[in-house]
Amino acid sequence: MDTWNRLAHLITHHAGSKHAFGFALGLGVVWAAVGISAGPTRTWELLVTCGVPIVTLLLVIVLQHTQNRDTKALQVKLNELLLALEQPDDQIIHAGRLGDEELDDLSASQTERADTAIVRTRD
Repeated sequence: MDTWNRLAHLITHHAGSKHAFGFALGLGVVWAAVGISAGPTRTWELLVTCGVPIVTLLLVIVLQHTQNRDTKALQVKLNELLLALEQPDDQIIHAGRLGDEELDDLSASQTERADTAIVRTRD
């Protein structure tokens, strides 16, 4: 897997964690406490306009966490089905860990196998 895919996976994994959510929530609480204690100044008003992006960030983190969990659960279920086959293909089972180019090659190979199987069933 190339560096970009590893980095993207690492960022996605951590951005969807409860620790990232807690950190963002903590920042929001500190921001609100400082804003309230400073009074209604121009600086405070500018900080208020940052509140919407912070809430959006919190929602994105929660959604990313949910997506990560659902994807992992689905992958485990699919792996179980593949392993139940008489001759499971290791490349298919570990397809989620492949880089983009390797995944494209595997996809092309599977498409070719499917096309061959369709031709055989027609004959």
